[in-house]
Amino acid sequence: MKPTPTRLDPGSYPLHKAVPIRFSDIDMFRHLNNVATGQFYEEARFELLAEARVQVAKEDSPVLVIANVDTAFLGQARYPGTIDVATGIVRVGERSLVIGQGLFVSGKCIGCADSVVVSTGPAGPIPIPAPIIEYLSRRLLSDGGDPA
Repeated sequence: MKPTPTRLDPGSYPLHKAVPIRFSDIDMFRHLNNVATGQFYEEARFELLAEARVQVAKEDSPVLVIANVDTAFLGQARYPGTIDVATGIVRVGERSLVIGQGLFVSGKCIGCADSVVVSTGPAGPIPIPAPIIEYLSRRLLSDGGDPA
């Protein structure tokens, strides 16, 4: 993925979560390990999806499954430190959505990711309930977040 300039701006994202870099997240040079960045995205993404699912009764709530994650590594972070995980919705469809995220250190973007999430039920893909679509639509990236 090649992020748009807007995706490199922390102000473009409606949601932010400060996550400390743990010792277990680093390599021998005290740099944040590329593999560990996935956990930063996941933590903020999980919170967003958990909040979305409570918009409907538990029995009406779909299972929201990650179908694909596209990540761009743009810079380094060092231990100790804190990552600002910025999150927003790129787009919401009838049965899927795309979550756009950026990792920021002191306002500088060190990584971006787009996650495709599919709404499923016992028999396969199902429509995303309207209250969840409304909730997610209020958390759009400022430019719509379309990847280049």
